[in-house]
Amino acid sequence: AASPPRRNRSKAAGSRNRRRGDERDESVRRRIIAAAAQLYREHGYERASMSDIAGRIGMTAPALYWYFQSKEDILAAFLEHTIANLIEFVGSSVRSRDFPQRLWEFMHAYVLWQLRQKDISAAYERIFALGHLRNSLPPRQREKIKSLERQFYRLCRGIVARGARAGRFRPPAVPPVAFALIGMVEHLIAWFRPAGRLSIRRIATLYADLAVRMVGAGAKRR
Repeated sequence: AASPPRRNRSKAAGSRNRRRGDERDESVRRRIIAAAAQLYREHGYERASMSDIAGRIGMTAPALYWYFQSKEDILAAFLEHTIANLIEFVGSSVRSRDFPQRLWEFMHAYVLWQLRQKDISAAYERIFALGHLRNSLPPRQREKIKSLERQFYRLCRGIVARGARAGRFRPPAVPPVAFALIGMVEHLIAWFRPAGRLSIRRIATLYADLAVRMVGAGAKRR
């Protein structure tokens, strides 16, 4: 068979190189976000400078500006990454067609995510408590973050609403119950101690069982 034209080979090689470059850039961006999360948790957002974040991963501050133009851009990327990761993890864990079990899976996965990623979840909680930080972001970034938050709420509300319509749940009202279920988990990181009597999986199971009882249903246990 004839060899492909040199021009086509060059285009293919250029495309591969661009993909590799994009992958490397994305890997560095993830490292920057992880470093920022550690600093947010340890010192708060205000005291986490660009130089501090760069130093945490062995990078110079000028090099950091290649990936993010400002502290606000890193904050927005951190918030977006955190909520998107939560949605992906919890959503992929909800598999059952049985509504009580679906709610059990939702809550179990939510607790696992909160307690297994302490740097991320604790940093997010600290920033979320200071609402002015999120609200100080540019409107486009702020709306994207709020949209992701609404998506996670709809995931929970949808399970409760569909279970109620099917006669499997007896919630007094769907939206307040969905908010209550999410709120149960939000501050777990504040009191959980890895060396405590209860393991992460045990706490996840307790919370999942409690969630199912809250909506007036029973569920199979893992």
